[in-house]
Amino acid sequence: MSKYSRDLKIIIANEFLAGESSETLSKRYAISSRQIRYWSQVVAIHGDKSFQSTAHLRHAQARLQALKLMWTNDWSLGHTSAMLNLASPGLLFVWLDRYREKGFSGLEYQSRGKPSMKPSRIVSTHCNDEKTVEELKEEIAYLQAENAVLKKWEELRQTKRQQTKKKR
Repeated sequence: MSKYSRDLKIIIANEFLAGESSETLSKRYAISSRQIRYWSQVVAIHGDKSFQSTAHLRHAQARLQALKLMWTNDWSLGHTSAMLNLASPGLLFVWLDRYREKGFSGLEYQSRGKPSMKPSRIVSTHCNDEKTVEELKEEIAYLQAENAVLKKWEELRQTKRQQTKKKR
């Protein structure tokens, strides 16, 4: 989620393009003047389609093409980002840094957030009649171990309760 809404970015950029200084706008909206100048550059290039999501840039090949565009035209990070309608030039900088560090594999899309939980044990889909003797033995051993752990846990809980009662 962006810190500033798309509409606000376009309004501020249009004010700058209308002739207001970036320093004045910076003080009024408490946004850096550099950010305002970048937004105005994007709006000047893309107009009403500015700051719309660019899902195609999630692919490593598209990211590499963006870097090659910057290199072949000898553009700055800011100008290339504006041409590609990116939310921030920092995004292109991250891609460049990852490319230098890890090569093409560094440009792969990395999902965000917590990884999904892995199942602790794979349950067989066979019914008990179809299981082999080896599978049944494994299941019995697993259940016995699970039972032993639960018994030990309960024993520790009771011991702890008795110790707290004695302290009173």
